Amino acid sequence: MAVPVALAAAVAGCSGDDTSTTAATSTVVSTSGAPQRTTEQAAEERGPGVRIAIGAARPVVVPAEAIMDIKAPAEWGDAAAGLRCTVTDSTGRNEDLRSSDVKKREIIAGGEWITLWTFSSQPATEVTVGCRDTGNRIPADEAHYIRVTPRGANPN
Repeated sequence: MAVPVALAAAVAGCSGDDTSTTAATSTVVSTSGAPQRTTEQAAEERGPGVRIAIGAARPVVVPAEAIMDIKAPAEWGDAAAGLRCTVTDSTGRNEDLRSSDVKKREIIAGGEWITLWTFSSQPATEVTVGCRDTGNRIPADEAHYIRVTPRGANPN
């Protein structure tokens, strides 16, 4: 069923009819059944650092700056306090996470983000970062990922 829909969309897109328009943020289902990225998602991914879904863990390479920030969307407000993050090095040892009462705010990829924790590790090493929403406090309609960025990275 997805093949005829994709084929019809391809034919309509190639017909040369300039009267039809499609929203830039629409999601198109490919023949494999996986949704393609939207323009909005691509803009979010252009920001600095590594995006990590809540509940998942991903490797992060620590650059020469060696100070890394774990950031969450500012719109989460107090719900971000329910996040529990871990950073482990290649030997499985947990890195120390540092936090302060004053949360640094900055604009990244068009959204406001706050720094929850910072950590440091040996430069040019790989660590694994993961966060959990222990109290399920993040609203269901929000993007469920954090961002790990080098300190001082230009957000634009």
